[in-house]
Amino acid sequence: MESVSDSRSAAGTGNRIIRQCSLLFGLALFGYPVIGNIISLLQVDSRTLSVPFRILVASWSLWIIVISGKLRMDRLRKVMLFIWLVYGLRLLHDWLFTNLDGADYALEFFLACSVLPAIALMKAKLYDQRKFAMAAFGIATLGSIMSIFVLKFGNADRQDLSEVSRLSLAAVDPVTLGHLAVSALLCAFALWPGCKVFPRIILVCLCIPVVACLLLTGSKGPALTLVISVGLLATRRRNLFRFAMIAAPAAIWLIVSDASPLGARIAASSDDQSTLDRIVVLSDSIQQIADAPWIGSAFVELNSGFYPHNVFVEAAMALGLPIGVLFTGLVLFGAIRAWRDLRGNNYLLGLLYIQAILASAISGSLYGSTMLWVVLALFPIMKRWTEVSRGSETGVSSSALRYS
Repeated sequence: MESVSDSRSAAGTGNRIIRQCSLLFGLALFGYPVIGNIISLLQVDSRTLSVPFRILVASWSLWIIVISGKLRMDRLRKVMLFIWLVYGLRLLHDWLFTNLDGADYALEFFLACSVLPAIALMKAKLYDQRKFAMAAFGIATLGSIMSIFVLKFGNADRQDLSEVSRLSLAAVDPVTLGHLAVSALLCAFALWPGCKVFPRIILVCLCIPVVACLLLTGSKGPALTLVISVGLLATRRRNLFRFAMIAAPAAIWLIVSDASPLGARIAASSDDQSTLDRIVVLSDSIQQIADAPWIGSAFVELNSGFYPHNVFVEAAMALGLPIGVLFTGLVLFGAIRAWRDLRGNNYLLGLLYIQAILASAISGSLYGSTMLWVVLALFPIMKRWTEVSRGSETGVSSSALRYS
């Protein structure tokens, strides 16, 4: 009797930790746009809510670190920690010695919203796709719907509509909102197979405003990311023809129609000023790498004061070419793991990782690529996932997986 009671108690504890980890996963990846929506709606100083949010994520991460078991490190995780350390020192140097604008914020955000959540999830060593997908979908969908609400009920001070009427809020840019919507849709893909008829109806109804948010942002990068991510999933699962039958009409409509900001921006891509500006920053960043190829020079491109919107270029620019190559190898290894996971039933992390790579290569920064770091930390880099237990032996869901 005592063994059965102990087993049930352990199962209850395990399930509680899984729920806490899934909520941390959702908050770390998608919580900030929700806070940004509230900031934009209330027109308050961003620090009023963003600082408490970062404190919440960091505190939650520390709590899971404390209650979890021993942290086991394989070689590639050690490489990731090494890159985190060097990048943290770069941000610290740029803040305290060269006094670059934004270095203090970048360091704070990087530690609170990327490093600590990643370490917490690595240390907990637990993963349940359905719980993680539910938490992530709920928070990402909430942020997407809230952005439309702010657009509908906000005034000119709360929203910024450019010449093509892109959805952009005071504290959240269109690209972030677009990727938030894409993440919600990818989580919906992961939830769909396990849903019955009524939950599927609810899922479809919730995805409608999410798609509307993606279209209203007019962001080409997130739309391209969605197409590539789902296309790779379809290819891996041998459903490419079905994907093409759905994607082709949608792509044709976007190209020929001016009914949505996204379609208008695709039609005017050759004259898009934001794209031209990024090309200039990227070119200057490459020149900055050439000037300091071994140890890097700064976390931003010095002429513009902006990051180059490409984490691979940024890694070489901030950390030097040797560590930049090391970072590229780490990301590529994760991409191989993501490709493998797309074939099985637990493909949520693979989808999100593909999105993270594309987003980071098109419009991301090292300190702000929370999805890239957290999902990479969750991958079983050296060993496969093994089941914690099965059925009634412990009561823990059979989809709950632990690193061996």
